[in-house]
Amino acid sequence: MSLLEAFGAGPGSMVAAVGGGGKTSLVFRLSLEAEERRIPAAVTTTVKFTRPAGLPMPPIAVTDAAGLRARCAAALAADGAVTLVSGEGDRGRLLGFAPVAIDGLRGPGRLVLVEADGSAHRPFKAPAAHEPVIPGAATHVVVCAGLQALGKPLDERWVHRPEVAARLCGLRPGQPLTAEAMAAVLLHPEGGRKGVPAGARLFALLNAPAGFDGGRDAGAIAELLAEGGFEAAVIATAHLGIVYEVWRHGMVSAPAAHHG
Repeated sequence: MSLLEAFGAGPGSMVAAVGGGGKTSLVFRLSLEAEERRIPAAVTTTVKFTRPAGLPMPPIAVTDAAGLRARCAAALAADGAVTLVSGEGDRGRLLGFAPVAIDGLRGPGRLVLVEADGSAHRPFKAPAAHEPVIPGAATHVVVCAGLQALGKPLDERWVHRPEVAARLCGLRPGQPLTAEAMAAVLLHPEGGRKGVPAGARLFALLNAPAGFDGGRDAGAIAELLAEGGFEAAVIATAHLGIVYEVWRHGMVSAPAAHHG
């Protein structure tokens, strides 16, 4: 099973990746899977992102908000895939666009992939008041969480905005981050459900490190999310395009490991 299949995305979809670890890997891996299937795909951001290490990146097109739609159409016609940015910021990070500008990119024949949140390279996060920054036209929202944070202290080394996460899950700062606590943050209306547009399909990516060999805690989180209102919780290594398990309400599938 591919990530596109796991998240039910394809032509006409706008996928917004939010939360912690795995966002950049997810949007660029999805763009690669789309390219393999000859689906035109545009990658962009409402925040900032970095070039994906070790993953192909569609050609970069620099434009402003006024020229975004035309630049996207021309790039997709020429190359079939594009990374749309408004410029380059500090530390080589690529700058994006306001959500309202990205709304205009959605179209019936193309896949639009949006990194719509930041996590300061921490595997887990809880959003601040101004986060996430999800386009209103998003059809799919994928909330990402890095499984390497499980069992680690709820502090700034592992969690972006640990004080917010602590308030949402009931732990004290510095306590080990349990599966139940991670699920509580992801299920909270001020956590993983925050800012999801009405009508958008809600998914979770439980992003596993390379070499992942399963784990009871990952399954426990996925089950809680699937029973708590997420359409599906996908345990995968996004960077490699490997899907381990897909949990849905009342059922779990364990597809053969799939690369891209």
